[in-house]
Amino acid sequence: MVVNIDKSVEPVLEWQNISLSIMVQTAEAQAERRLLHHVSGKVSPGEILCLLGPSGSGKSTLLTALNRLQRLSEGEIRFQGQPVEMYPVTELRRRVAYVAQRPAFFPGTVEENLGFGARLWGMTINPPLWLEKVHLDRSLLSQPADTLSGGQQQRLSLARSLAVKPDVLLLDEPTSALDIHGARELEEIVLTVVAQENIAVLWVTHDPEQARRVSHQVLLLTEGRISACLPTEVFFSDEAPAVVRTFLEIKGDGP
Repeated sequence: MVVNIDKSVEPVLEWQNISLSIMVQTAEAQAERRLLHHVSGKVSPGEILCLLGPSGSGKSTLLTALNRLQRLSEGEIRFQGQPVEMYPVTELRRRVAYVAQRPAFFPGTVEENLGFGARLWGMTINPPLWLEKVHLDRSLLSQPADTLSGGQQQRLSLARSLAVKPDVLLLDEPTSALDIHGARELEEIVLTVVAQENIAVLWVTHDPEQARRVSHQVLLLTEGRISACLPTEVFFSDEAPAVVRTFLEIKGDGP
């Protein structure tokens, strides 16, 4: 169940008029390709903002821009009221943690991989506790990480990010490779941790029904531009603007 948030709380992360371009090689020469066009938004502690949109609409690009994995062309990102450039990159990426669609682990045990971030930042964690938080048995601690199932690996990746106490969690389609049971279990884990730790979450998903289940607000991106950003109950209602209703009808999830 999604917990209501205090709407008077200041945003922990906000982005204002951000644009991002890359150079691509054409048959004739290099050309600029704009991936994000003057995108603005914010997320507050305890809030889950889901990003929806067609493939290639800029959802994952926005996530990677928010903790400086990609460089902006224009605009500003502020964390805790300060420009992100004010923070050392490693510190920013601890506090604004990115969880990739496909987890990456180095050779070693579950415990060694779980504690990687903590060692990097000089922190001490309780490995069995963090496995329990993501519904993994502590008996897995000595098992090689690459022998876990896909669902177990995704939960381990989530635990690794959560263990270093982030303020913001950036989730890039974390359930796309899971079956329905695994996806629902991961959703419940995230909802529980968000409520307990008061973390802000940006969650990229291709599934409107998942966005309906887990989010407080939904942002619809189309070709790198914001088409709508609405409270979840409005986004999935007859009050939603035509662009939202058209998108949901195409996805088969109309109100």
